[in-house]
Formats: sequence, C-alpha cells, structure tokens
Amino acid sequence: MEEILFLIYGNHPKSRRLYEPAKKVIELIKGRGAVKREEIAKELGLNLEVPAQKKHFYNIISPMFGKILVSERRGREVYYRLSYDVFRMYLDNLRRKGRYYLLGEEEKNF
Repeated sequence: MEEILFLIYGNHPKSRRLYEPAKKVIELIKGRGAVKREEIAKELGLNLEVPAQKKHFYNIISPMFGKILVSERRGREVYYRLSYDVFRMYLDNLRRKGRYYLLGEEEKNF
C-alpha cells in the first residue's frame, strides 16, 4: 500500500500526513465497492458542511482521481469506487513517459 500512496501523494512530509486517512478511504471503498461521499467523510470524522473540513476531504480524495479512484453520480448522490483499469492506464502512461524522457524513444505500437 505504501508504494501506491507514494505514487498518489509523493514523499513530501506534508503529503505523508495524508497517508493514514487515505488508507482508511481505500480500505473502506475496497470493502464496500461504491461508497457515498458523505459516508467517506463520516468515516474520516469530517463534516462536509464546514469549509475547512470539506477542503481537507478533497485534499485527501482529489489526488486519487486519475490514478485509482472513479466518481459517479446517481441522481444527486456522488459515489466513489476504486478502479484497477484507471490505475493500469496511469501506470502505462507513466511507463511511456519514462521511456520517452529516459531513453528518448516513443512507443510505436499501442
């Protein structure tokens, strides 16, 4: 899990403070599948009506988008779920960029 959190948040000391709440979020979603935004906030002890706590919630959640997390709307509710396909695409893109910048090669066949 540490390696995935490192890819998502980096290794800065301020970012490392987000590791524990992020682990809670990942375990919660992994256990239940799709989870409402409010349920995640409640699990983290955050109230989305308070601006500072809402900002903290999105500081935890936002870096996960495009890497492991997908949001979907069902009516007025927002649900979050983990997606291995999104993670795989992120890693493939990272690998392509690494090949280009480190070796000077572009991948010819996709």
